[in-house]
Amino acid sequence: MSLTHAHTGTFWRRSMLTVTAGVAALALLTGCAAGGSADESTATGGETIDFSYEGYEATLPAEPERVVVLDSRAGLEMALLADYPIVATAYGVDSPLSPLVSADSAHLKNTAFDLNREEIASYNPDLIVVGIGWYNYYKDEGFGLDEIAPVLAVNDGIDVEGASADDPFVSMTDQLTLLDRADKAEDAIAGYEKAVEDAKKKIGAYTDGKTASVIHAPVDNFTVITEDSIYRVVLPALGFTILENEEISSAPRNQQNHGHMLSYESAVSALGDADVLFVYKAERDADLDPLLARVPAVAAGHWIDGNLAERFGFALTYTSFVNGIVDSVSSFDNF
Repeated sequence: MSLTHAHTGTFWRRSMLTVTAGVAALALLTGCAAGGSADESTATGGETIDFSYEGYEATLPAEPERVVVLDSRAGLEMALLADYPIVATAYGVDSPLSPLVSADSAHLKNTAFDLNREEIASYNPDLIVVGIGWYNYYKDEGFGLDEIAPVLAVNDGIDVEGASADDPFVSMTDQLTLLDRADKAEDAIAGYEKAVEDAKKKIGAYTDGKTASVIHAPVDNFTVITEDSIYRVVLPALGFTILENEEISSAPRNQQNHGHMLSYESAVSALGDADVLFVYKAERDADLDPLLARVPAVAAGHWIDGNLAERFGFALTYTSFVNGIVDSVSSFDNF
């Protein structure tokens, strides 16, 4: 499936602090106050961009020189795609993006739920990049990121009306285009498509015609993911057919409305026809539920221990997901 048409079309659905006077003064001294017009200088003193996307508006430096990223998903991926000079970033050990961060970039010491204004300001950023969900959280908590530096709040494309799996990279492309980096979107999409092409050469003989299912498996029950997602794009592209049956479709929706929730007692009957099972556990090192271990695909060793950090993202995450599937399938017995 070609994804180069993702430049236009529908958008993909998804969807503490103490502010000290000393830090506020530091933000003003660095010339990074929020809400400036396009005529006011950013920390770099260079040209600016009026960024407006899905209700979020900001005046940003066109060519930032010191970028701090506050999350290891949407914000980090957009900063990497834009080829921004990242001086510090949140760091997720499970993030497929972490290996792409320069060794010269510092790691923020505090977690996303416990950000430290002084730590962020100490890097003297001329741009802060963060996912829109985290941005709204910090705004509600009165954290005042905009008082430190201009903020690019990245829309991950999941909560945009009219979303579908047909155009997974529309949000990525639109935002990079607004940042005058449309070529970066083209490169990222081409990289993903090449990864799919290479994967089909390596494992296509196995995956073509095979049935796959994706489940989130915490302690009490499991959810079969049935909504538009990275899985609904990548798995068919690699030749898999998504498992569907009456037992799954008639099960109640989970609280997040991402799929259908079933008890582990029904695992064998509901998932028995899956040739490959993707399992996303609440904790990566948790053991599989014993009843889930009886599912034929799991018993045969044809299951993939999924990384929740890859459940959504842009083209870099999609590429990582494809490469991970190749590695896992290649290690199956009787591959």
